[in-house]
Formats: sequence, structure tokens, C-alpha cells
Amino acid sequence: MNKTRSAVRLRLIAVFAALALVVAACGSDDAEPESAPATTAAQATTATTAAAVTEEAPAEETMEEPAEEAPAEEPMEERVLTIGVPGDIETLDPCCANFIRAHEALLMVYDVPVIHPIVEQNGAMVGDADNLLPRYFESWVEHDDGLTFTIKVREGMTFDDGTPITAETVRFMIDRNLNTPGGGAWLLTNIAFVTKPPTVIDEYTLELVSDRRSPMVMQSFYMSSSAAVDPAVVAANATDDDPWATEYMARNADNPSGPYRLVSRTPDEEVVFEARDNYWGGRPAYDRIVWKIIPSPAERVQLLRAGVIDLAVGLGTEEFNALDGSEGVKVVRAPSKNMAYVGMNNSIAPFDDVAVRQAVSYGVDYDDILENVYKGDARRLHGAIPNGSAVSLGAEVGYFQDTAKAQELLASSSYDGGTVTLSIDSAKAEHQLIAVRVQSALREIGMDIEIETLQSPVFAERKVGKQLQMFVDELLAWIDDPNYQLSLTLESGVFGNYADYSNARVDEIITDGWAEQDPAARRAIFEEAQRLISEDAPWVFLAQPDFKFAMREDVDGFVLYPNAIPRFADLYPAG
Repeated sequence: MNKTRSAVRLRLIAVFAALALVVAACGSDDAEPESAPATTAAQATTATTAAAVTEEAPAEETMEEPAEEAPAEEPMEERVLTIGVPGDIETLDPCCANFIRAHEALLMVYDVPVIHPIVEQNGAMVGDADNLLPRYFESWVEHDDGLTFTIKVREGMTFDDGTPITAETVRFMIDRNLNTPGGGAWLLTNIAFVTKPPTVIDEYTLELVSDRRSPMVMQSFYMSSSAAVDPAVVAANATDDDPWATEYMARNADNPSGPYRLVSRTPDEEVVFEARDNYWGGRPAYDRIVWKIIPSPAERVQLLRAGVIDLAVGLGTEEFNALDGSEGVKVVRAPSKNMAYVGMNNSIAPFDDVAVRQAVSYGVDYDDILENVYKGDARRLHGAIPNGSAVSLGAEVGYFQDTAKAQELLASSSYDGGTVTLSIDSAKAEHQLIAVRVQSALREIGMDIEIETLQSPVFAERKVGKQLQMFVDELLAWIDDPNYQLSLTLESGVFGNYADYSNARVDEIITDGWAEQDPAARRAIFEEAQRLISEDAPWVFLAQPDFKFAMREDVDGFVLYPNAIPRFADLYPAG
């Protein structure tokens, strides 16, 4: 589709929003680019040559035999990528982003220190979770004490206004994260064990010191919370009540360090990003990237089919099924470590009895869920560490359906025959399908299940408050490490332990795992943790759904990174 026809795209999207009809993508040759194209080298040469001829030719020769005008060159087409997203950006402040739209936007306008190298896996391009490559960190050295890191910042990088990115930029970023209440502070203090800003050694060198060993100090800088923000922007918008300018930064992305700048934003309608010519990594492939905020997944599918948008974000199984056979559309698939599970609150009856939890784990029909919910686009999840992770035991742990065993365990448990409430998020179509199948399977073992459908904010609030008796949920650990995964979800008392699970030995293993230097010994203790968790059965471990992303065939460059956040700035026209 001609990327210059953005005006027509806007009209088509308006029609879809009003009528929700499938229309053919079309355009007008009269559509004007929204910004003037840069003068090409060929155009500049032509202009210089013409000027020289005019100066040197005698006036009478010019009048008697005027030179034939050369045909005007066609202006360069503006390359525009249009993306259909389900919602608006929650915040533009790197320190405090907790939702996907925010991270997607931040990775377009800000640079992060490190990135995972790209490898091919089952035909898909993915980020290698076990390795890191430098971005605005040029290099780093871990000292023998395991606590101190000397970091070199890449020279020649600048913010949009030309201000250099230096060691002081990094020192400021870490200092700001430590003093703001967001994910940046959590990563530093709980994953990297960094509680104080680094020391600047020279213009491009700094020294970072952790309080105790962690295998994930550098991996923690892979997240958008480590974005290079301009200290001068923060200082100019700070107040006595808000010394780190969090209110201003939440709404603005001034002086970006990344490949794009944010040029306009209409709340709940559209966000427009424009390529930076002076980005240190080179100008990105698309001149503009336009987000169209389209809450309906069915409408995003229609617009993608019609070629009105180039990518559709946030689709579920039903939408991907609807795209099958669509001309000009491709679906990128890659194995994921995303874990779909049924949580059983270990502090609420009847799930405070391990025999009940084990009975449920034996009672579920896993094959039915894999075949009829995920249509084969998922792998079986067996335990607390997903398949594909270095220390995962895979099928060596976990449960398979055994109705007789489930009935035996339930009969010997404290379960009194009362109705159990299984809560689901209304926005998750797959979770509804899972809940119905769990309800049916558990009826066979003698447990009555009532499905409760909650709006997303209510579901989230009650889940975080550990008030749900039983619930369907998903988890993707953004760092592929057993310490990160378990300390996030199954360590006693942590925020993400929504099932309120507690095992003192598992907690001890998590603590020991941070400092263990011997890979074999570290693997051994986390294998023990997986077996303990499997026996305790805090979750019903269901599936690892494949990651799927839908786009037009003329878009390329998609990579699935460990946190599954698309990096739209890296996309380019196919061919």
C-alpha cells in the first residue's frame, strides 16, 4: 500500500469506526505528504549544475536558444507505518511504566543501555535471553567481588537537541529511578540490589556497586525504565512537591534519546511518532509511525485485512482464526515462555488444603485446553519454570489428567462439597474458554465451580489484594532467570504472589540462588524448588501459548524479545 496516502487512511479509519464495515484500501494520487521531503543528493547536484550553467552561459545564447527544462524529479515517498493498538499510552515516564502501551511507546522515543542479540528459533527471530549486547552502554566489566561494575557509555550519542549522552546521564537515570515509586526502583533494589547511584569516573565512565550479588545486574538495564532521559528536561519541570518532575514526564517525552520523537497525541484516538535524522544508530526505516487507538479487536482485524493499518496489536485466538487466509496478511509466530495457569488461593478454603489443590491438578483436561482453546498454538506447561528456560525440568514435574486419582484425593481432603468461585478477566477471551473447560472437568471429580466474570480493573484489584478464591491468569517473566521468576510470583509475601503461596524451603532456595556462583549448584537448587512447588500445587500449570503478531506482508523486521514488547522502531518495509 502506498505509504503516502495517510489522509485517505484517516478517512477509512473513521468510516470503520462509525460503521464497522470491511472496506477495500484505496488512495488518491492527490494526497499530499504531511511534511516536505528532504532534498536528495541527486536533487542537490541537479540544482548546483543548473546554477553553474546559468552563470557561465552568455545572455544572448540563453535568449536565442533557451535550454530545455529537465523534468522535475518525483518527491521521495514518505514511509508511514500505521499500527492499530487497543488503548492509549498510560504514561510516558520511564521510571514508572507498568503497562504494555507505555513500554511500547518508551522504546520508540528513548534508548536503553543493553539489548538481547537476535537469533532464529523455529523460523522466528527472537531475542536470545541468555546473552546481552551493548546499546548506549558500550561495555561493562564485572569486578572480582561480584558487586562492582565499571561501565563505559558509548561516545557520540546525543539527545534530539544535540546534548551528549554521558556517564552523568546514566548516573542521573539511576538516581531518579531510586527516588521514584515505579518499576525502575523495583528492578534496581530487588533484582540488581543497587540502592545508591553510581560514581562518575570520567565523561564516559562510571562505577556501579550492588549491595549483594545478583546474576541479573546488567539484565535489569534491558527494561524501558533504564531509558536515557535528559536531566535538563527533568530539572526544568521539577517542583518543590515533585522534584523529579514525574507529573510532567508522565505526559511529555521532550528531547528524546531514541530513534523517534513524539510529535502529536490525541487522547484515545491517535499518537504520531516522527523519525529522528540525528539518531546515533541511523535514521529508522519509517519516516512516521502512527498509532490508531481502536479498542475493538474485531475492528482491528477488519482494518488490517483492508490494508488500512499495517499491524494489529493485542489480538486473541478468535481474531487470529478470523485472519486465516486473509490476502496480504501474515501472522508471525514464535514459542513463548508466557505461562497460562489457574491460581488457587492457598489461604482461602478449600485451597488451603494441599490435597484439594492436587486433586484439581489431576482433574483438569490439559489436552482439551491445548487443542480447543489454543488450537495447537501452545505447549503444555508443567511447572513453575517454563519450557525453554535453562533450568526447567519440563515434564519431569507436574500433573496429567487422572480423574480417578483426583476423585480419591478430593474424597480424602477437607473439601466440604461447597461451590468454588473461578474468577476471570472479561477482556481475556481465552480465559473464558479455559474456565468453561475447567468447570466441566472438575464437575467430573465432584467439585462444583461457579464462573465469575469481572471487568479488568476489578479483576486486577481483587487479584492484587489476594481476594480471589480461584482465578485464570497469565505470567511472562521479563527476565529469563529462575530467581526473577520465582521471586516475582511464588516467594512468600511478594506482590505478584496472587495465590498467597508459602514454602520456607522455596524461599530459602530463592535467597541462596542470588549469590550462588556455581552453575551446576544453582541448577540443582532450582530443580529442587520446582519439585517442591509441583508437590504443593499452588497453581494448575496449563500452557505456554505461542506469541502471535499480525501484520501486512509488506512489513518486516519483527523480533520477539523475552518481555514480548514489540519494538516498532526496528520494523522496515519488506524487501
